[in-house]
Amino acid sequence: MSSTVSGELHIAMLTYPEAQGLDTIGPLEVFALTNQQLMDDGIRGRPAYRISIIAPQAGPVRFSSGIQVLADYAYRDAPDDIHTLFVSGGMGDCMDRIRSDRGLVEWVRQSAKRVQRLASVCNGALLLGESELLNHQQATTHWDDVSELKQKYPSVQVVADAIYIRTGNIWTSAGITAGMDLALAMVSVDFGKALALKVAKRMVLFMKRSGGQKQFSQFLNDQLRSDRFAALIDWLQQNYQHNITVAMMAGRVNMSERNFARRFRDECAVTPSRFVENLRIEAAKGLLENTTQPLETIAKLCGFGQESTLLRAFVRRLKVKPGEYRQRFSSVA
Repeated sequence: MSSTVSGELHIAMLTYPEAQGLDTIGPLEVFALTNQQLMDDGIRGRPAYRISIIAPQAGPVRFSSGIQVLADYAYRDAPDDIHTLFVSGGMGDCMDRIRSDRGLVEWVRQSAKRVQRLASVCNGALLLGESELLNHQQATTHWDDVSELKQKYPSVQVVADAIYIRTGNIWTSAGITAGMDLALAMVSVDFGKALALKVAKRMVLFMKRSGGQKQFSQFLNDQLRSDRFAALIDWLQQNYQHNITVAMMAGRVNMSERNFARRFRDECAVTPSRFVENLRIEAAKGLLENTTQPLETIAKLCGFGQESTLLRAFVRRLKVKPGEYRQRFSSVA
């Protein structure tokens, strides 16, 4: 697809009862606002994207929030001119129910042969997995559904920490708002980065988020798992760049070192020292991706002290050297 799209591209979202509303609406709003931006800039006199919603049945579809939308088509009656087909995600039993609809699964499989782009939002990747469209391909999903994607569809090469992944004409995204990141990336392909950046600013979104979903999932998981240590974790997230000992952490929660280390590990599924190292690694990843600062400076800013300590931590935990990580993921020209 070039940056001079002249026709109208049909963007369709497959949704279903009890799906996540933002999974469905969020990406579509990106394309809708792109239509408006193109006309405001005088680039086009009519919409570039035609947007529709597909569901098991045409008509009202109630999301998990209780909000309803009207599906334009039942999937069996969907037109053949779809350019980009999205699959929405959903929590609870709704994904199990939708994957048990063999007619729908087969329709998705056959649609993949016709559309130019196929995409999933959040755990919509599970439906693509059920349709055997992710076999032997890299894909991602919401961090809370990574294990299920791996276990039920073992041939899928799951990349747990990605915001979104593009493999050929199949795009998969992480949780909920990551579908909007993916949609912005598609707009960038269709009309160029400058236009996508305008849309991102208008929606108050990052054009490219630093790091991956792990920076959100692990720390949120730790905080949700432990009411006892929530205040300490908040403090650690603000002070990881300093020299922090187990004794210091234990003192902040009025516990002995031994008891604190045991309780923290039980409740947060990681030792206190490893938790601090996780924070430092995530901070270093962000600086490697978004700055040109020397490794020695990054090591000091993130609490590693010396470049050699930063190097050992990256190789041990990420199986890659900091310099190599920067080469792969830097967003700085």
